[in-house]
Amino acid sequence: MSGTRAAFDTALRSAQQALARGDAAGALAPLRQCLTFQPQQTELWLQTAVTAFQAGQPALARELLQQAAQRWPADTTVLFHLAYLQELGGDGVAATASYRAVLALDPQHADTLRNLAGVLSRGGEGAAAFALLERLIALRPGDVELLVVTAELALRNGDAAAAQSLAQSAVDLAPQHAAALRALARAARQRRDLDVALPVLERAVALLPGQAGLVADLGQAQIEAGLFEAGVATLRRAASLPDPQQRTIAWLGGLALPALMDSEDAVLAARERFAVQLERIHDGLRLDTPAQIDSAYAAICRVLPFPLHYQPHDNRALGRRFGELVQRIMLAAGGELAERPAVRHDRARPRVAFVSAELREHTITRYFARWLNELDGARFERWAFHCGSLSDATTTRIAAGVDAFRHVPLAPLEVAAAIRQSAPDVVIFLDVGMDPAMQALAALPLAPRQYLAYGHPVTSGMAGFDGFLSGAALESGDADAHYCEPLIRLPALGALPQQPVVQVPLRSPRTGGPLQLLCLQSLGKLVPCFDATLARIAKETGACIGFFTGPAGLQPIERRFLARVAAAFRAQGVDAQTHLQLRPRTAYADYLAQIAAADLVLDTPWFSGGATSLDTCHVGTPVVTWEGEFLRARQTAGMLRLLDLPQGVAACEDDYVAAVVRLLDDRAANDALRVQLRARAPKLFEAGTGLDALAAVLDGTRVDSRK
Repeated sequence: MSGTRAAFDTALRSAQQALARGDAAGALAPLRQCLTFQPQQTELWLQTAVTAFQAGQPALARELLQQAAQRWPADTTVLFHLAYLQELGGDGVAATASYRAVLALDPQHADTLRNLAGVLSRGGEGAAAFALLERLIALRPGDVELLVVTAELALRNGDAAAAQSLAQSAVDLAPQHAAALRALARAARQRRDLDVALPVLERAVALLPGQAGLVADLGQAQIEAGLFEAGVATLRRAASLPDPQQRTIAWLGGLALPALMDSEDAVLAARERFAVQLERIHDGLRLDTPAQIDSAYAAICRVLPFPLHYQPHDNRALGRRFGELVQRIMLAAGGELAERPAVRHDRARPRVAFVSAELREHTITRYFARWLNELDGARFERWAFHCGSLSDATTTRIAAGVDAFRHVPLAPLEVAAAIRQSAPDVVIFLDVGMDPAMQALAALPLAPRQYLAYGHPVTSGMAGFDGFLSGAALESGDADAHYCEPLIRLPALGALPQQPVVQVPLRSPRTGGPLQLLCLQSLGKLVPCFDATLARIAKETGACIGFFTGPAGLQPIERRFLARVAAAFRAQGVDAQTHLQLRPRTAYADYLAQIAAADLVLDTPWFSGGATSLDTCHVGTPVVTWEGEFLRARQTAGMLRLLDLPQGVAACEDDYVAAVVRLLDDRAANDALRVQLRARAPKLFEAGTGLDALAAVLDGTRVDSRK
């Protein structure tokens, strides 16, 4: 016995000496020898496993801990270390099981709550991870870093309200904590709560004036608040600071556009500035080295001139020039992905990949989810690639209705590689132009044939698409010239919108009281030249015109909008306080009820309603629309003509105002139109021949695009 003890002591001393020298490999053999002498010591198993890991033998470390866990299945320390090594080894499933075993024994094991939350978050189980971190916060309510991490997870989960609350708690505990301030600002910006975001970012920048990313966040928030000139100046300052993302910041500032147009002169000045900056970027762009390509790729995945298409002008040339920039960079960055795949002939059913960043509850799925789920599965393999980070019940429903579903919230080149690996015969992008990463992804040829749907109703500005899938009811006779892509006119609306499941009562005939009009569009769509039209309507009808605020209530952009419109009202002698109203955003059912109660809905010129007009027709409220040249200004008019109810379609301002006055003055006509709209609206949601026409495009037997 004494000999065994002496041998143990010698081996242990040798191991300790090796560890003191930092020689984990040298300590491993004597530690394993110690285990043979005294296998009942839990700490010895842990020390040997840790040493094996430090010596570069993670498999041995896990094996030792698994043996220890068999000996002591209720030892949370052993189980935790086993889970941690499984996590480090990339075995998320095993790590999750081991971490859960720890929590079953000790529900308040703080390190396990933290680590398991990380594993689940990386595995796409954001909600479960958030629940664990909430439990950890209850144990450590004063942990600022934990609050910030949890706020950032809430943002990734799409719960900006929870993120803002958590980040605010962190800032309350540590008012000078830069990461907490930035998390609070990010959450507030996502909720469009600029009254919170702006002062928070100003505090953060005052703390860290040399941090370019933080200064850039402030500049972007200023632009979102309608402070365009100040935002551009701040972004210019950010771009002058040393930062790996310097090119990205410079392009964000150079290609910025106003979130709200203050005047037509301001619109023209912003467009001229955008055009000049875009040409400077083209002229200065070099893509000769990997570093140059990587820098340009990082920038183009962050930059998108989304507000351009709200402006009341022909944007084709500018959009095409920006598209050329995107494609130039992505084809250089793509390597083999820049080559169009060859046509396959070995499938009985063509494989069709639908690609979107918004395969969740969103206007995109409202318009196009039925393409994915109702396209004939006997004729086509239906694949869906969800590139956005947020998922919900709509995502689950779509996934259940296709042959294959992939959630790929990754960078564009990684998404492109995943799509190419699936070898689709056809790719359909449901939305291009709403998200910079999607625009970048769409610049690459991902299948032998590639199409673009009108989730964002403008051309991509890029070459290489085989068609722009639109609706015959939405396009003018000469609309082919509006697109870089060949225009394909599917029947009716082209898309197959989903009818709202919420039903609200048809409004009873009006008996009196002030007239209530609603404009349902986001304020960025309301161009300055429309202000005078609204003032004319208020003056001639005496009506009150209502608009909806964002989720955070009255914000700088809304106040700026009100001031702009009020000036146009005063110019015509109309009291803005009496005739203008901002309403808070409400739940969907209440929102529909408010539309149903309105006397009339006013559609916007240059960029008409889409989903909002479907809602308006669904509840039976008359709508007046100002039809334009391009698709983006023709959706509502197309719907009304499909229903054979074109009374509200106008071609100019005088026609628009006259239609409003007529439908308000003639109450009997207004009431009759409500009944007709409610009765005929289901036609907007019927498939008709639309799916057959789409199938003909996809299998290569497409019909005449004008039918």
